[in-house]
Amino acid sequence: MRALVLHGFGDPTVEEVPDPVPGPDEVVIDVACVQPSVTECMLIAGDPVAMHDVLAARLAAGPTRFGGHEFAGVISIAGPGSGHAVGDRVTAVETAACGTCAACRRDRPDACPSPGVLGFTRAGAFAERVAVPAKSVVTVPDGVTAAQAAAVQPLAGALHGHAIAEVRPGDSVLILGAGVMGVLHTQVARHGGAGLIIVTGRSPAKRRLALAAGADAVIDATEDVHAAVLEATGGIGADVVFETAGGMPSAGLAGTSTLELAAQCVRRGGRIVMVAVLPRHASAPLGLLRERAVALLHPRSGAGGYSPGGGAFEQALRLVRRGDVDLDCLVTHRLDGVDALPKALEITRDKAAHAAAGPAQVSIGPWDAAA
Repeated sequence: MRALVLHGFGDPTVEEVPDPVPGPDEVVIDVACVQPSVTECMLIAGDPVAMHDVLAARLAAGPTRFGGHEFAGVISIAGPGSGHAVGDRVTAVETAACGTCAACRRDRPDACPSPGVLGFTRAGAFAERVAVPAKSVVTVPDGVTAAQAAAVQPLAGALHGHAIAEVRPGDSVLILGAGVMGVLHTQVARHGGAGLIIVTGRSPAKRRLALAAGADAVIDATEDVHAAVLEATGGIGADVVFETAGGMPSAGLAGTSTLELAAQCVRRGGRIVMVAVLPRHASAPLGLLRERAVALLHPRSGAGGYSPGGGAFEQALRLVRRGDVDLDCLVTHRLDGVDALPKALEITRDKAAHAAAGPAQVSIGPWDAAA
C-alpha cells in the first residue's frame, strides 16, 4: 500500500510500504478520509512542541511513519472477538491505555503513564490502510459522512474541555481564538447552556464563522481584548476561558501571550482551560493565577467516559448526526488520493495563506462499501 513516510523534519513523501498486519486484538481499516491535525503539522515541520524529542529520536534512526489520527474508514479485517465486522464504517479514538500498568489494572486508564497514540507511537491513517486496537474503534452512525467522521476527534476534544471546566448553565465563556477549536468550543458552549459567549479572532472571516457558530460577541484580537471582555461582563471577567490560539502574542496588548491574556480576562476564582498545543517551555503567569485563585486546567485526550451510555467520541458523533454541531463549515479544502497528503499538510500548516477554515481533508478510499 501507499503511505506517508517522513524522512526528516519538513520532508514527507508518499511511497510504498508493507500492508498492516493486525495483532490478535486489532482490526484493519481501509481509510476513506483523513485530515492532518495542526499538532501533527507542527511536529512534522520540526516545531519544538510536545513529542518533538520523541519524533526527533525516531528520525535519527531513519525514515518513519508519523501522523494520521483524525480519520474515518471501513473495516476490512476483523477478528471474531473484536466486536466489529467487515464493512462497518468507523473512526477510532487516538489514545489507548496500555491495559497492563498499575493504573489500568485499577480501572484508571486516564492515568496510564504510557498510552499508545495513533499516528504518534504507532503508524496512523496517513495511508491507504491502518491497523488499530479493536477497543479504540468507534462505529459511525448512519447519516454521518466520512468527512464529518474524520473531523470528529477535535469535537471530542472540545467536549473533554467543557467537561473538565464544568461549564454550568449561564456561565460566561471567553474563547481565545476563532480557529477550528475555537469554533467547536463555541458550538459546544451554545448547546451546553452557557451564558454569554465571547470569541476573539484576528481574521474577519473567522470572526464571522464564530458568530455563525453561536457566539454572542466577537472581538478583534488585535484590539484591547481585556477591556472589551471587562465591559461585556460588567467588570467581572469571564467565568471560563478556553485558550485555543496557541499562546501567540496578542497584538492588542503589546506582545502579551494569550495565556497571560486569559489570566487577565478570567474572573477571580474562574477557570482557564488550555486547549492549544504550546511550546514545551512556554511561560505562564503563575503569580497572577495564584493571586486570583484561578484554576488552570488541561483537557484529557482519548475516548473518556462521563456516563454509562457512551464516551466523548460517541457523543460527538451524536451531536453531528442530529445537527447540533456543524463540522462541514470547517472543511474548505478537499483533496483526492493518498498522494495529496503532503499538500494537505502544507495547507493545514498555513491555513491563512490558503484561505482554509480548517484542516485540508484527503479522500482516499470508498465510504459507501458498507451501505
